[in-house]
Amino acid sequence: MSNEYDDILGSLNDNIKEISKDLRYNTGLELLYTGLLLNKFIDVRARRYNQNRSRLDIMHTLIVHGGTMKPTKLGELTLRTKQTITKVIDGLERDGLVRRELSGKDRRTKKVVITKKGLDSIRESLPSTIETINTAMPDLDEEQMKYFHEILKKIRKHIIGLDE
Repeated sequence: MSNEYDDILGSLNDNIKEISKDLRYNTGLELLYTGLLLNKFIDVRARRYNQNRSRLDIMHTLIVHGGTMKPTKLGELTLRTKQTITKVIDGLERDGLVRRELSGKDRRTKKVVITKKGLDSIRESLPSTIETINTAMPDLDEEQMKYFHEILKKIRKHIIGLDE
């Protein structure tokens, strides 16, 4: 059994070493690792305000879209699962930062509304959010930043297109 294990391990090791020579693969991994690191960095900073990325994303999305939205749309826009949206909204509601309201005539459909307390919370944490993002970004000149921004948009569009 050990021989078979060693053979598989050696073969996979060789395959991974060969794949890792591919610049596209390496760039994808670097992007993935950078995203994970950025997520951790933002989470640590957001905890100072008793928040996390999911909570902030949902509240920012609500604000940008007029303060009211159905949970399914929030999930689509923030790339969160139905279960995550429900859990996060429950917590935000418990803290008085959002409330659920009936939506139209269908008594089963609800919408999420950001409260004054939620708006005040975001207003208070916004300078720190801006500072966190600015701190995380390297010192690129304007041309480099525009180019990087366009590349990231192109990657997002490509990934979204893969799901269609």
